[in-house]
Amino acid sequence: MKTILTPKELIDSDEFELLEEVDHRNIKQFVFEQIMKEKHLIRLYSAYQISMIALLIFLLVKAVIQWSSGMNSPIQNIAWALLFSFTVLIVLHELIHAVAYWLQGAGKITFGAIWKKFIFYAAADQQVIDHDSFRLVALAPFVVVKVLSVALAIYFWSTPLAYFFMSLMCIHSLFCAGDIAMLAFYKLHPNKEIYNFDDLSQNKTFFYYRKEK
Repeated sequence: MKTILTPKELIDSDEFELLEEVDHRNIKQFVFEQIMKEKHLIRLYSAYQISMIALLIFLLVKAVIQWSSGMNSPIQNIAWALLFSFTVLIVLHELIHAVAYWLQGAGKITFGAIWKKFIFYAAADQQVIDHDSFRLVALAPFVVVKVLSVALAIYFWSTPLAYFFMSLMCIHSLFCAGDIAMLAFYKLHPNKEIYNFDDLSQNKTFFYYRKEK
């Protein structure tokens, strides 16, 4: 990570002020609030999501038509993509977050889940992260899965496996909503130098900003 600040320095220093305290149990409410408040980034992402949903519907309709003609592979690959997405892809998504944290200099990475709300996370406990590093961590799964899915779909374009990778790309777009909403929080405070850290003992994330001199 680019910053060598510690949580104690953020909390105790007069140079910084608490901007937001997010309870992980209420993370969905926080995400929804950012979606309602921020417009530009959320509109772009919403348009992207709509296009992905439309593409998935198109693939599904085409696969059903082919299935009715006796070709089972396309719809089977879409079904496998759904199963893969809600099992293995969830793990891969968080592992990509963890690698991005590691590349930014984070030490121990903790994985967790809030099963009642079907929320999964990778966190660098008690490690301060700045905006640029946070953006890389947040966008890493979106970019990696997108690029790999498109590349593999093109490679297998003439085979039914293309349905698997295209469906995977479409479904994964839904997984990134929380990451985009967290970035939207920064968009709502464009003139602030923001730092955040996770405190897993409290199940909270704290956002601090540097006061203007």
